[in-house]
Amino acid sequence: MRSIQRSRRFIKALAATGAIGVATLSASSFAVTYYLSPTGTDAGTCTLALPCATVMYAHGLAASGDVVNLAAGTYTQELDITKSITLSGAGATSSIIQAPATLTDRVGIIPSGNATTTDRNAVVLVRGGATVIMQNLQVLGPGSTNCASLGFGVFVGGGANLTFTNGRIVDVRDGVLPLSGCQNGTGIRYGASSTSQVATGVVANSTIVGFQKNGITADGVGTNVQMTGNTIIGQSPPPIIAQNAIQVSRGATATVTGNTISDSQCGNPTNCGPGFDKAWSTAILLFEPGATTITGNTLGSSDVGILLSGTATTPAITVSNNTLINNRVGVSAQTGTLNLTGNTITGGQRGAISAAFIGDVANSVINLNGGNIISGSSIAGVSVYDEDLADAITATVQGAGNQFINNAVAASNVPAQGIVNLGCNWWGSALGPVNPANPLGAGNPATPNTTFSNWSIDNTSFACTGNAQNNEVLNARVVPTLSAPAMASLMAMLGFAVYFARRRQTIKARAICR
Repeated sequence: MRSIQRSRRFIKALAATGAIGVATLSASSFAVTYYLSPTGTDAGTCTLALPCATVMYAHGLAASGDVVNLAAGTYTQELDITKSITLSGAGATSSIIQAPATLTDRVGIIPSGNATTTDRNAVVLVRGGATVIMQNLQVLGPGSTNCASLGFGVFVGGGANLTFTNGRIVDVRDGVLPLSGCQNGTGIRYGASSTSQVATGVVANSTIVGFQKNGITADGVGTNVQMTGNTIIGQSPPPIIAQNAIQVSRGATATVTGNTISDSQCGNPTNCGPGFDKAWSTAILLFEPGATTITGNTLGSSDVGILLSGTATTPAITVSNNTLINNRVGVSAQTGTLNLTGNTITGGQRGAISAAFIGDVANSVINLNGGNIISGSSIAGVSVYDEDLADAITATVQGAGNQFINNAVAASNVPAQGIVNLGCNWWGSALGPVNPANPLGAGNPATPNTTFSNWSIDNTSFACTGNAQNNEVLNARVVPTLSAPAMASLMAMLGFAVYFARRRQTIKARAICR
């Protein structure tokens, strides 16, 4: 250990004098591993034979690029990571960093979700511009009291970058069940616009469960997070606040790919849950986000699968190839534009709804850009809502090349609330949707105030030639007409038939006479 540390100092000295090329060497070439054990002692240099006990002791010894190895066991510790190191455990259920009873108030760094502000804390704080990896370990709550006791499992700010991979974040919540209505308890958060914190990083192949408020949050302009391959499960039974498994907000950007999310529901019907006058729990909340893509996720059993909302204009959000199952609402735009391609939305009350509210600064638009399948909605596959029809803000659902199957109503706009323009879609029948303007329609119903012609007459080639007039022609009894040459040929054939019939009768009569 000492020889390596001396080598580092020697290399730095050589680099300073120009004796060697700095570009040919890096700190990682001489990375040191510091070993920890729950039964270790904070003394010496944390060797495998003589491990130390706490992460922060090893952090004090470490240089940029070093590794802190956590043996299996529970480490009841608060971490403040300001160096570019790797924290590596023995497995996501084996090496556990648990919240101590008392945590440091990080005023000015970590935001509070409550009036008491006692939740400005985190089990793990990463800051100071550090580039950190946390892998194969677990961060564990809960807090110690019934409200505002634990703010975050992991908080990343101060320009730091954190990759959290193959891990678990569990029970980041207050310590008393059932949970109160306090707005704290997020598994992992990057950035905070309210405290001018910016961060970047990756959360990958990890499990986040038992959180009180949010699973993963990316917040503030300049914050960017890749969230991929994670499993995020909300509280059960549902809490009395609106949970969000993933939140991207206030200008933050994100790539959300391949995650499995379930059970983000609110258990307080008075204040949240289904209904436009309520707060909604979401699988993915996009609150005034920056450029963000939502691709290949499976989202189920939540108040809303994907919700775009806010009071500021936002870039259009790409939502593609996701599977949404049995959410009360599959997808909703409430200020801004969602571009949907190749998604499957099944079950629940409403598949996709565009909603405009008083005070909105931009129209709400859902573009169904093809390949979407919306089925099994108990109220409506797609619909629109406008709280104030007199203002200039509108709600729209539009698009072609999609399928509406086995919904109670495929498209709803009664009374007229906005624009539902759905020509060139498959409604489950070549005759198009059931609708007063399409008396012979046999497909999934569309209410008045919806546009559906010319619809697709199949769901493979999407030949968009269906309309009510064609239905009437196809189903009417039509007397065929013939051209003059065809009529002449027919008359000649009839003449021959009469001649041969008479000839046959003559021959038969002669035979009888004989």
